[in-house]
Formats: sequence, structure tokens, C-alpha cells
Amino acid sequence: MSDLNPIQNATAEGEQDPPLIDTIYTGECPSLSGRSTLTFAIGRHAEDASLHLKIVSNDGGGMFYDGWANEQQIDGIVNGATELTSKSFQALHPGRSVNTAGFVLASLKHLGLIRTNPENTRLHEQVPTVTFKQAVIACTGPEEGSKSSKRKPKGA
Repeated sequence: MSDLNPIQNATAEGEQDPPLIDTIYTGECPSLSGRSTLTFAIGRHAEDASLHLKIVSNDGGGMFYDGWANEQQIDGIVNGATELTSKSFQALHPGRSVNTAGFVLASLKHLGLIRTNPENTRLHEQVPTVTFKQAVIACTGPEEGSKSSKRKPKGA
């Protein structure tokens, strides 16, 4: 049992959440069961521009952890995976509500990073060659998903 104060936003291992994450996008999606609507946020770390995801709310009332998961952790779980379940995402927030993992899975599916496995609808898989950053850019546009500069078209 952990003695951590949940108000401190600490993970199960005692690491602090990144303090400088600005929300750049908020979206809604259905839960995997379809019985509730989830609100999730995409954030960008102010110092290194890394992207992060967190669950903000669930209108179904189920408990969840509202800490950020970074793009490297998400891509580490998803890249090349063909048999993802909500349990796959428990590693993002160990020791926290198991609902969180399922809500993250639903959010990533909504963003287009993962899809239902056509051979077994109980499993999910990565959409080939799509990374978390690419899914965020496709959903939010390049201005929000990355710090890419806009170039003028040739001849302009």
C-alpha cells in the first residue's frame, strides 16, 4: 500500500507528473462499452514539446486516474502490437484505477492510433505505421500536434 498523497499527482512509484504540460486539445469519445462518454486531453510539455494524454472525465461515473501519459510510453506499448487490450495500458499508470487503462484504449482508438483487430473483436492493434504524434496531428492539425513551421508554397 502506498503512503502517497493523491493530491500531489504522484505516480505509484512516487514520481511526480510533469509540471509544465499545457492542454492543446480536448476531445470526447465513447467508452469501449458505449455506455458512457469520455473526455480526454492532449497536452504538450513546455520544455521538450513532448505530447501527453490524460483522461479528464467520464459521464458514466466510473473512477479513473487523471494523470498524464507521455507519447514515448504510449508508443512503446502500441508500436507493432496486434493484441492490445485495456490491460496492455495498465503499465501507463501502475497501481491506479483499472478503468483508466480502458479509457485510454478508447481514447487512442478514437484518435486513430489503434483499431479493432479484424480477426478477434476483443483485441485491438496498432494502425500500421501510425504513431501517437501522427494520430494527434491528424486529429488536431499540425499547429497543435507539433511545432512544425509553416512554409510558404513555392511561387507565393
